Amino acid sequence: MRSVSYILILILLISGIFLIVFSPDVISIGFTAVMEAVCVVGVVFGILPVLQYAKAFQNGSDGIDRILDSQAVSVWSGIAQAPVFFQQRTMDRLLSDYREKVRLQQQSGQVLSDIDDYINDDVLAVRSWQNLIHQIPGTLTGFGILGTFVGLIVGLRGIGVNTVNAAISGVQALLNGIQVAFYASIAGVFLSLLFNLLYRIAWNIMLRNMALFSDKFHKHVIPSVEEQLRYREKKDLQQITELLEHLPKDTGFSVSGGGGAGGQQSGGNEQILMPQILEGLRNGEFFFQLQPKFNLITKKAIGSEVLVRWNHGKLGMVSPAVFIPLLESNGYITKLDQYIWEQVCITLRRWIDRGIRPLPLAINVTKTDVLALDVADFFMNMVKKYRIPSRILEIEIAENAYLQSGSAVIEVEEKLRQAGFRVIVDSFNGDYLALSSIEGMSADTLKLDLRYFAGNQNQASLNAAFDQARKLGLDLAVEGIENMEQLGMLRKCGCSEGQGFFLSKPITLEKFEGLLSGDSKK
Repeated sequence: MRSVSYILILILLISGIFLIVFSPDVISIGFTAVMEAVCVVGVVFGILPVLQYAKAFQNGSDGIDRILDSQAVSVWSGIAQAPVFFQQRTMDRLLSDYREKVRLQQQSGQVLSDIDDYINDDVLAVRSWQNLIHQIPGTLTGFGILGTFVGLIVGLRGIGVNTVNAAISGVQALLNGIQVAFYASIAGVFLSLLFNLLYRIAWNIMLRNMALFSDKFHKHVIPSVEEQLRYREKKDLQQITELLEHLPKDTGFSVSGGGGAGGQQSGGNEQILMPQILEGLRNGEFFFQLQPKFNLITKKAIGSEVLVRWNHGKLGMVSPAVFIPLLESNGYITKLDQYIWEQVCITLRRWIDRGIRPLPLAINVTKTDVLALDVADFFMNMVKKYRIPSRILEIEIAENAYLQSGSAVIEVEEKLRQAGFRVIVDSFNGDYLALSSIEGMSADTLKLDLRYFAGNQNQASLNAAFDQARKLGLDLAVEGIENMEQLGMLRKCGCSEGQGFFLSKPITLEKFEGLLSGDSKK
């Protein structure tokens, strides 16, 4: 396909030369020459760089294959040591930035970034002047139309009727003008169509090579973020259960709350973890941290999401990925949630008593909570018991709860909003059609999860999501902002509320209190 593109480039340039050579007069030569110059600029600054990027992705794929065949070093080590891996200056510079980021993340034990965050079609579009190149077909057509008008004006100005000879000369001049008009129009349309076809072919070749390289990179070099997180969760669960197996078994607790031994549990992980979780609840090992939410325009904190944590007495911090799925599967999540919810209300009351103006705290509610508890009644009792305004408690209900238990969730949502609570649909994936099928939904905000917007069409997909939200009159916030590129895209969409590790990791109550104290003094 790249050879086809180069052939089309030659056809485009040769066609322009022929149009100049066979132009009927000086005016046509001028317009055609200008259009040919525009095509040359588009080829040099738009089409050729795109073809170079396509070749660079092909070089990258071949480079991975060569390292795999040699088996001398790991694939990542081979890439990290190669000074010109893509053999293209822009791509190798982007790869260098990515390698430095990965090096820092490896040192700090973080999840490694996707290479797609650094090398993608949006980044390359900027570097190949895509917005400008997209104007060239229209510019060529515009020159053709301008030539048409100029030719007609010149022809009309030559018309004279004073004498027979003048009339004949006028008709000849008019015909010449019409010839110029048609020639310029045809030349403009022809070059516009050919240039547009050529650019689209080059761009799609690059996208194909980029997708093939990305798939190979994720398979053999560094997995995608989602794959890394799944692996870590599985590894964390395996490691914790292995450690817990060597701890003394507490036979005084069971899922049912009775005195049965752990052997009555279903499943090995539950058998090991549940007694420890129950004892942890009794010992106060479960607590919460806060991940601040920010106004993306002013960069000021406007609230925070409550995130549960477990500080095991002997093993230290245990990942939520280890215990949350288990508690959700056996229904015991409601016990933990009620405990954390009340601790949040106690904290808000303490802040108010100390003269600190609290920002709203968002509490997560699961489908299990909605089906097993009177959620609205619980929170109304909490705000009454601890004398806190309902406006500083936000209730985040998972999207899957709406989709799977719509009528029950809608009833809870209505009661909460009537009581003054702000209700947020959590982990929204951008599928408005699915939500529209839920009759009576009136949540205040949808919180878009950026994990559903990975890939090469981020900006277009996000623009569509925010445009649809504006049409429906919905507020749209985001979660999962992990890098500057995502933040930039969200600002372009007009997003004003968001959270994520790039803005702030979950922090302790003490640090968040410091943030509140600073705001209250301003």
